[in-house]
Amino acid sequence: MKWLLFFILPIFLLANPTLDEVFKYPKSYYRDFWLTEYLKQSKGKEAEKIYKAITHKKNYHLKLLANRYPPYKKIYECKHVNRYNWKKEPIECILKHGFSVWNIKRMKLKDIQELFNILPDSKVKTRLEIVKNKDYKKAFKDNDLFYSIFLSYIPDVYIPEIYINNIAKDRRFKYLLALVVRSHRYKMKKSFLKINYKALSDRNKFVLALNAIDLHRYNLAVKILESKQNKTNQDNFWLYLLTKKQKYANELLNKNRMDLYTLYIYEKFHKPYKLDKLKVYNTAKVKYDINNPLDVIQFYKDKAKTKDYFKFAKTLDNKKMLPLKALILDKAYHYTKNYYIMPKYNLNDLNISSKALFYALARQESRFIPAQISRSYAIGLMQMMPFLIRSFHPKEDMESFFTTKVNVKYSKKHMLWLYKELNHPLFVSYAYNAGIGFTKSKVLPKFKVKGKLEPFLSMEMVPYSESREYGKKVLTNYVIYKTLLGEKTTLHQMLHKDIKP
Repeated sequence: MKWLLFFILPIFLLANPTLDEVFKYPKSYYRDFWLTEYLKQSKGKEAEKIYKAITHKKNYHLKLLANRYPPYKKIYECKHVNRYNWKKEPIECILKHGFSVWNIKRMKLKDIQELFNILPDSKVKTRLEIVKNKDYKKAFKDNDLFYSIFLSYIPDVYIPEIYINNIAKDRRFKYLLALVVRSHRYKMKKSFLKINYKALSDRNKFVLALNAIDLHRYNLAVKILESKQNKTNQDNFWLYLLTKKQKYANELLNKNRMDLYTLYIYEKFHKPYKLDKLKVYNTAKVKYDINNPLDVIQFYKDKAKTKDYFKFAKTLDNKKMLPLKALILDKAYHYTKNYYIMPKYNLNDLNISSKALFYALARQESRFIPAQISRSYAIGLMQMMPFLIRSFHPKEDMESFFTTKVNVKYSKKHMLWLYKELNHPLFVSYAYNAGIGFTKSKVLPKFKVKGKLEPFLSMEMVPYSESREYGKKVLTNYVIYKTLLGEKTTLHQMLHKDIKP
């Protein structure tokens, strides 16, 4: 990854590791990934041994084990009672592990009544009764009961003012708020207008302000945002959009770090932004091979232990460790610098726009570290998911996707296909993060480019938080990288001229 075109790895790193080798790896998502791959191929006691060795277990790990080792099948089914299998499972399973409201709403009325009749008095039965009768007043009086229902299934009901503030004080309110505000549940959204916003945390205040904006209560939105003790770039940007007061723009103009909000305001007031050059003098020996997942694991362990990031950065002063040095200095300067490094890859077949998009995505996906792996097992430089890798090349060793050459080769194909389908870096970024199905069904139908506060309001309304923030960051990266590559562009052009949902 770095200034080398390609880093030639020892041949053994290109082959998938054996199970015995994987067991010896340090506990990490990399180890869990390979254990998961072997769990898919194992049976019986071996499958159980692999399952127990996984550090960060998820529901699908138990499901995999249940399909490969019969003693666990009943355990899995008991933990996952649903509208299809509830009649086959002991009532204790429902009482212990619950029965989601999402399942209840999809059951036939006669089945709901049958389940209600056999359940003893319990929280599960109370939830069932409330949902069956659509009588939510009882839930409004009990926060535990309320959230056990409304975080699983959210009916569009108005919550009276005498209840809403108590509900809003609960730590779980942030989840409900995020779900409701970015939906069409207008009765509940209107009940949120009655919340005493001064009692909320700063984090919840922005989403509550967004709710007021969506309901055209702009003055209320301004009051909510102004009440925040620690205003973010996002807050000042929206206060500027809503009031046009220069003091809010000045807050952004005084920031050095580029993000969607600062870059847009810099452009609007014709202020040039500054990129920080990362100098490398090759004074350090290569301590971490960024193409080796085990080395990258060790790097993050050392990073977690270090107390002096500037000192640590000096040990990374080698062009072969450039991405690591950039990451550490970014942390050392408390994310106030703008490091936009451009390692050399085989991108000669791409035009400037596509190259800029590739760099924009890679910076966000892996910080240009080829041997990265995510919690969801996205792999390598461009964080490709295993199912996507297999769709491109089912016979390719998975380990080879941790190398720059292979990852670049296949991720380019995926990126170009997404661009052909969606025709804009912002929409490509949503799809790259959460899938093209999500983008076409959840984002594009509601996305607006014309209007007083568009497309910014539509961008804030993207329902999946990770994709929402990812899109802002990738688009900012894209504008900067495209300019660095010699083709000047602006956020204003990307958001007001070139965008068509």
